[in-house]
Amino acid sequence: MLLEKLEQESRASRRRRLIVAGGFAGAAVLLGLFLVAVVVVWPKVEGTAVTAEPVREDGSPVRVDARAPDDNVTRLSANPSPGTARDSEISGEISQGNPVSPQQFDDDTASRDQFKALFETFQKDIEPDISSTAFAGWDAATQQDVIAQKESAFAQFSRGQYSEALEGLEAATSQAQKSLDARDLAFDAALREARSAYDTDNYDQALPQITRARQLKPDSAEAEALEAEVARLPEILNAISKASVARVENDLEAEEKYLGEALALDADRSELALRRQEIQIERKERAYAGRVQSGLANVQSRRLSSARADLSAAREMFSDRSETRLLSRQVAALAEKMEFEKMMASAADARRADDWIAAEDFYARAGAIVPDDPQVNGGYQLAGEINQLQTEMVKVLDKPERLASESVAAHASALVSKARDIADLSPSLATRSEEVAALVKAYGTKVSIRILSDGITRISVRGVGQVGATTDRTIELRPGSYTFEGARAGFRSKLIQVDIPPGTEGLVLEIYPDERV
Repeated sequence: MLLEKLEQESRASRRRRLIVAGGFAGAAVLLGLFLVAVVVVWPKVEGTAVTAEPVREDGSPVRVDARAPDDNVTRLSANPSPGTARDSEISGEISQGNPVSPQQFDDDTASRDQFKALFETFQKDIEPDISSTAFAGWDAATQQDVIAQKESAFAQFSRGQYSEALEGLEAATSQAQKSLDARDLAFDAALREARSAYDTDNYDQALPQITRARQLKPDSAEAEALEAEVARLPEILNAISKASVARVENDLEAEEKYLGEALALDADRSELALRRQEIQIERKERAYAGRVQSGLANVQSRRLSSARADLSAAREMFSDRSETRLLSRQVAALAEKMEFEKMMASAADARRADDWIAAEDFYARAGAIVPDDPQVNGGYQLAGEINQLQTEMVKVLDKPERLASESVAAHASALVSKARDIADLSPSLATRSEEVAALVKAYGTKVSIRILSDGITRISVRGVGQVGATTDRTIELRPGSYTFEGARAGFRSKLIQVDIPPGTEGLVLEIYPDERV
């Protein structure tokens, strides 16, 4: 836009100059006509002059415009190229009698185009840097000169002095570029010195150099990043110093902490990262050795939960090491031993509580841990025997009438005999044994039963035997449940169910069939 405005101004200025030049040309034409009249027309008054008809080089006649001054006045005509303002201006100059050579026209056009191209480059690549405050701090004199040359070149361009304008802008560009190149060299040097000082942890040298670089190029991302690094350098050096003190004191935890702080500020310090890695490995080794040692000590002291915690921590650090496997076996052995002892203690508690069912279970669980332990096997057998006797005696006590059977009574007597040897270990077994013995004795004592009938009826006791026909007879039976039957010809048999508890006395049965068939 700026160049277009300048070019429009240039064209307007040229038109004004052409108008002035046209005035002088008109005067010159009039003067020429006057001279022609004196030299050519006047002699005709004296006589007739013969003039040759002008011809071209090819022999064709040239028509002379009566309005033209004469042959000595050169009138050139040119066809302007369409759309080119500059060409029309040159044509105007020619039509006004100012001859312009084609070479001059081409040179002006080329200078104008070159100026426009250079201006775009200048405006894009040179002017932003030159006009900045940072460049003024670097080379104020060059800034003023370049701006002045640029403005002068623009003024020349606006007057149509394209060659002069191009020369001025080229000079301004060259001077600016030289100063910018020098500035870039100074910037690179300052940035390089700042980086070198930073890499050697020299804050006092790094700070002024990075400050200088930032002054030269405030928009440099690289310089901005390095400035931030330099600003953090004192804090980094302080952390490194603390880490060094901790290393002398063999305080690995503190050293690792301060190294971590330094790396958080500058992660590219590989030597610090390597040292921290070494510390982490060493601390891990120390922690592992401490866990294994503590675990073995806890096993010896029978502190199972603590030993398990040590084993878990050791596995997290080095699960495949032989020390870990050793500690694992020790902890497992302690756990098994303590579980065995727990089962035996529980079995003993159950025995004291006369809970032989629980005791048998605890002995079984202890035997699963230590199968060949004689105490376990003995306790398990004893508990089983007591529980078996208890079960059998409960059956007798639940249905004591079965003791009316001699075989059942004999079995019950055998249970009592077995329980006699171990009854002192189980009060409940002793009590049940006494109850069963008393029932066996009671059911073993026969009861007298008096039977009255008509002397004709045949009386029998099912499952026992015949009583026969009688009017009054006394028999003895073991306590129990019996069915008496009275049979008589012509009558239905009469059945009487009789329960005879132990110790029954004065029992009388009357059996008379009275229902005829």
